[in-house]
Amino acid sequence: MSEQKTSTFGICGRMFTIAHNLGLYRSVAVTGIYSSSLQRADLEQRLDASLQAAIREHPALCYGLSDQDAKDDSNTFFSFNEVHRDDVIEVIDCSSETSSEGFSESAADSVLRQRLERAHTSLWPVGKPAWRMIVVHHPVGKPLLVEAARGRPETTLEERRFDIAFVFHHAIADGLSGLAFQNAIMKHFSLLSGAPAEVKWPLVVDWDVPLPNLVEERIDLNNPQRSEGKEPPKHANQPAWPGDTISLPPGNGYRARVHMAIVPPETLGSSLKFCKSQGITLTGYLHGLICVFLSREAPEAPGFRLVTPYSLRQFTKTSGQDIAFHAASMAMYVPDSDLAAIRKTKPQSLEEREHVVGIAKDFSASMVREVAAASYIDELRDVPDGTELRKSALELLGKRRTKSYEISNLGVGQSLATDLDDKSMVLRRLMMTQSGSVTGHAFSVNCASVKGGPLTLSITWMNGVVENQLIESLSSYLKQSMERLVTGE
Repeated sequence: MSEQKTSTFGICGRMFTIAHNLGLYRSVAVTGIYSSSLQRADLEQRLDASLQAAIREHPALCYGLSDQDAKDDSNTFFSFNEVHRDDVIEVIDCSSETSSEGFSESAADSVLRQRLERAHTSLWPVGKPAWRMIVVHHPVGKPLLVEAARGRPETTLEERRFDIAFVFHHAIADGLSGLAFQNAIMKHFSLLSGAPAEVKWPLVVDWDVPLPNLVEERIDLNNPQRSEGKEPPKHANQPAWPGDTISLPPGNGYRARVHMAIVPPETLGSSLKFCKSQGITLTGYLHGLICVFLSREAPEAPGFRLVTPYSLRQFTKTSGQDIAFHAASMAMYVPDSDLAAIRKTKPQSLEEREHVVGIAKDFSASMVREVAAASYIDELRDVPDGTELRKSALELLGKRRTKSYEISNLGVGQSLATDLDDKSMVLRRLMMTQSGSVTGHAFSVNCASVKGGPLTLSITWMNGVVENQLIESLSSYLKQSMERLVTGE
């Protein structure tokens, strides 16, 4: 067996274990929606073998929360000598679950959504891996997503949908790591020729498990190396919507919420073409749409503060296929004067669209300034020790919320099978979700797409912070705004 290692997972581990211990933030998930022509028993055996290969490939998957706290109130993680199947794989047959809420989703999506809500509501137990793979099997005959199937050969009745949700403690991995996990499963699945030999559990960790790949070990926090004359943008504490009083739900009252919207490939294609013609990004375009929507839904809003994460892997020289936390975030404020100008325009008018594009261009310019000023260095360097971090987090309770929403774009995934006739594992859709933040943004819009397939917008929030109707209306507005680009409206 390997030597047992311990680690706090560094600065990012400190931030997220404190938030987790206080119940302020719980987990992230990247989910792949797949189809397969295999029988279920063969599919499960191959997935087990692929997961074991992924565990061997990625050291972060060998760590879990220790019952020993670090000296500064954060948690210590330890590596395992054995990985037990029941600790890392949860299998769900959707025919045994029911949907009770009235979101306009397919029955299969509703099962997935409800299971993700439960996962994001749960806290991570000590002594267990700080991640889990949830596999949802859908019966043969469930319709595969039409939007995802366009441009591909027509599906057959033998194909079944199954979902793989990689749910993880944010201390061990960032959003791109979730895509790396899905890629690892697909890669090892495609390397299996025929049925694998019997997969034995528990998996004995008989190899040397390296210590985690920490961002502060890849960036010199004492030497910002920012361009001459560049300073990090200053974000004053201007009031922002929703401005509610932050409070921790009593007892077990915390509940994570998830809403999904699927944007068809042709709508996504028209949106990307429009963004390219305007010199903006899809993320910036969605940010502009959200601002327009909220400015009308919340006419008294004093301003909106956006938070968006971005990857540091280009600076840490870390592969996009690694599982690690190498990310930072940017804040951007949209003042009341901009919102007032939006409200004076007619809905769906060219003037309104000009405001959307203007906000999107401001978003891109802010990101350029953020990176040029190496603001991520200050962000990481200024994280206090666990004791102070815990104190400052608790001090937010009872104060006004100053962050409106987060928007993140995971990027594009694709099936890794080289044979187009191989239908054993085909990626149809990709999505990212996370637990709602108690002290941070009111809701999060998470984007992910599949090459040649649809874009999935998942909106996540803590139950009670915003009304469900607002989320549903926002989802419809975003889809309809993008659809109007297809028709040229």
